[in-house]
Amino acid sequence: MEDDGLVRTGAASHHGLLLREERELHESLFRRPNGIRALFATSTLAQGMNLPSEVVIISGDSRFDPGADKMKKLEAHELLNAAGRAGRAGEGSQGFVLLVPSKVIDFDDQKNQISGHWMELQAIFEQADQCLVIDDPMETVLDQIHDSVTKTGTASYLLSKLPLALAGAEEDPAATLLKRTFAAYRAGLRGDHNWVQSRIDAAIAARANANLPDKEKWIEQVAGSTGLSVGILQQLIELIDAGAFDGTALEIVAALLAWLDTNPIMLMDLVRPDSLEELFGEKYKKLSSDTERAKQALSIIAKLWPLWMSGVPLCRLEEEFLGRHDKLGYCENARRFASRIVPELSFVSTLPARLLAARRKAAGDDAPIRTVLATLGGIVREGCDSTESLATRLNCGRTVSRVASRRIFDSIKTYIPPGNPHEDFEETRQRMVRADAVSRFEDL
Repeated sequence: MEDDGLVRTGAASHHGLLLREERELHESLFRRPNGIRALFATSTLAQGMNLPSEVVIISGDSRFDPGADKMKKLEAHELLNAAGRAGRAGEGSQGFVLLVPSKVIDFDDQKNQISGHWMELQAIFEQADQCLVIDDPMETVLDQIHDSVTKTGTASYLLSKLPLALAGAEEDPAATLLKRTFAAYRAGLRGDHNWVQSRIDAAIAARANANLPDKEKWIEQVAGSTGLSVGILQQLIELIDAGAFDGTALEIVAALLAWLDTNPIMLMDLVRPDSLEELFGEKYKKLSSDTERAKQALSIIAKLWPLWMSGVPLCRLEEEFLGRHDKLGYCENARRFASRIVPELSFVSTLPARLLAARRKAAGDDAPIRTVLATLGGIVREGCDSTESLATRLNCGRTVSRVASRRIFDSIKTYIPPGNPHEDFEETRQRMVRADAVSRFEDL
């Protein structure tokens, strides 16, 4: 950046731990004709992103595989995807790609031989995208269900996600869903319609609790759409009926944390274990049981979750995570929490409203849900602590950071006119627009 505050040259990064605002900023700077000239990236950029790069340099034909704890050779489609970032869409259909091999390719002048690694690379780039075989994992899963292998694994998960049909429906929604899979489409192309119907019939027959009375199926539909067990959802219903979620956004989050604290192992059903492992690292993985892992994870999440909603910067979250104020580095733990764990907590925050809405719909009750409960998922995701602060965050737009939008909210909150606790969220946004206008008038 020059002294006048303008960026005229330079480079930027692109990786999985960037916040959304950072990622969008780096991409926009690279797109600008007068912006940065180089973008160095991890494999995140190779997954079909369209940026105006004339030259792509692929540093190595292998990458580190965390699961195997070793370097793994890239598949043909991964290299081709990365190479496909070269070329300006709408301007030029060609680009220049340079691959720097992970292994040195040597040539033996005496024997007139080239190393075998060259042949491996040559075989990869002889393939074209349209020649790659595309399989649908759903085909294997449906075969497992057909063969009654449904107790654990992906088959069990799929069955828990299938929606249930209510009385009077023309077609079971699960059948409609399965008919639209790529596996069913491929079976139809080869004329194997019996395979499609037999797999659909087997899945519907194996679907859990399919014989419940219609009046009780609303909770099964929520279970199917969320992938959670009915038992967990029934516990949340009891909390709803007890008034645990009648307070502010922070009070609802506190109630959710208190509920999890009664049985921490439930965290493993609500937050993906691999997200937790990425945040807490090797020591966490080596704990002897899921219960111990859940307790450790929950103790940290209970500190970071409300702090995130208070609008503090990443460095403050990193301090809380590490328990110190120095050597914070690039705040990698805070970034992992924001990019991996917060979306999961946002999902958890939507559950009370989902359950309440489903129960009211089944009972024919069209009473509105409190605005704070209906918007709690967005409140958590955006790092806010009220519907008003969320409205300010969205009114400011994506060019304003989470921390900066919180400062704006703090500067206008004394001017916020009262609202209806059941108002439409667009009305909340308009209240915040008016508060901002009044605060600007007062500053004149």
